[in-house]
Amino acid sequence: MRLLLIEDEPDSLMGMKKAIDSLYNVEVELHTSNNAEDAREVIFKHYPELIITDIMLPGISGLDLIEEVVNKDYQPKVIIVSGFDDFEYARRSIRFGAVDYLLKPYSTKEFTEKVNRTLSMIKEEKELLQYTEQQKTFAEIGTRSMRDNYLVEFCLKRTPLEEHLYHRLCLWNIDWIVNKSFSLLIFDVNGYPDGKPFTEENQLKTFVIGNIMQDVIQDHMHSLLFKDTKNRWVLLTTIEDAEEIARSIHKKVKEYQKIELAIGISTKVSSFEEMHAAYSSTLKEFQISSLTNREDYVKSNHLMSTDLTTANHLASLVINKDEESIRQVVKVFFQQVILLDGLESRDDITRKTLNYLSQILASISEKTSKELKDIPMSVWEKVDECTTLEEYEEVLSEYLTSVGHEVSTHATNSIIERAIQIIHSNYMENLSLQMIADELSLHPVWLSQLFKKETGQTYMDFLTETRINKAKTLLRETSMKVYEIAESVGYQNLQHFGTIFKKRTSQTPKEYRYGK
Repeated sequence: MRLLLIEDEPDSLMGMKKAIDSLYNVEVELHTSNNAEDAREVIFKHYPELIITDIMLPGISGLDLIEEVVNKDYQPKVIIVSGFDDFEYARRSIRFGAVDYLLKPYSTKEFTEKVNRTLSMIKEEKELLQYTEQQKTFAEIGTRSMRDNYLVEFCLKRTPLEEHLYHRLCLWNIDWIVNKSFSLLIFDVNGYPDGKPFTEENQLKTFVIGNIMQDVIQDHMHSLLFKDTKNRWVLLTTIEDAEEIARSIHKKVKEYQKIELAIGISTKVSSFEEMHAAYSSTLKEFQISSLTNREDYVKSNHLMSTDLTTANHLASLVINKDEESIRQVVKVFFQQVILLDGLESRDDITRKTLNYLSQILASISEKTSKELKDIPMSVWEKVDECTTLEEYEEVLSEYLTSVGHEVSTHATNSIIERAIQIIHSNYMENLSLQMIADELSLHPVWLSQLFKKETGQTYMDFLTETRINKAKTLLRETSMKVYEIAESVGYQNLQHFGTIFKKRTSQTPKEYRYGK
């Protein structure tokens, strides 16, 4: 316990110090001073919990010093020592919270009793504060535990949103999962699709992963982290770009802890009742991801969704001659065949493989308008001879790569040309990449990559540039009001439009209109 003695008379200070040193029931970190200036430095450096000061000091008085340093954030216990029996001194002492008043001359016994009583008071207050904080912490832990148990239950079975549940969500400040669209993500150490063993090392890994995740999402208001029944981290978030937040978490965990993560990401969930379905589909993606060795998360992130192993998506990769992605998707497809479909018979896998290949060829023909031959007999024979998943993967990947070299590369350019046409025709609407991908029968992740590759811009940059260029034309060539122009090019928020416009042109819309 920190204690400061302030006394300008050397004998009195020495006597007080000896009395303090004689205390046996409490450890004291003792500081002394014989003037207010030095005492002020000690106070602001050590913030003693008890200050014993004489009133009459060189320079300013002890009362003035205490009144100066005491505030709402620092309220030490104070014992005033005085050689004057003046009520005004006592009144001022009481006003700033002095707990005792010692009138000279006093006995050592009287002094030590007052000090002991005050130190005991400080100790009791500390213990009470600590107890209160502990109870508060226990209550928070209990509340969080109850909340997380409910969330796990929502994930494991479809739960109707009844009134009592909504009140609980409001109480926990997570009613946004009812009022807003959100994504659900699952994270854990790679290589454990069904949950890692319960060991001290794995518990530590879970802890550090959670800390890093919490650090990444701390600035996002509507984001919530909890653990499922297999000790995997589940993230609910309204963040628009869930893949970007997952990428950031993956990068930091690998950089700081050298841990490779498996990740599953859901599509946007628009209602509370969809949480179970979102969790179930995301868990399947996570399990596939967990069986996939990934050095580059950005590439493999495309492969975590079951939808991305569809024949339609793989056909797009073949047209684009993306050999590495073809191999990755084929690998995930076969993992999915075993993990999700539960196929174990070689005949079943062969039949599934050939059906899949037929769908891919049909999709390629539709996208390129080029009639492809049926599956060559040589490929049939190779597939029929396969005995391991690796052999199936090799045969399918090699054949699809060869098909990619046969089809016209013009198909890729025509896809982007069509995407640009859609943007030019619909830029004024709430146009998302998903909408364009649906129109073109492509997966949005692949379309995003292809768009950047062909145009040198991201989809959002291109859409924004299109809108701003149209706005510039309207500002110079029409008398439309700025808010009308903003709405006509797809911005419902005038302030947001102004911010984007200035960022792109270094001028406000009004400055641009008048050529300033």
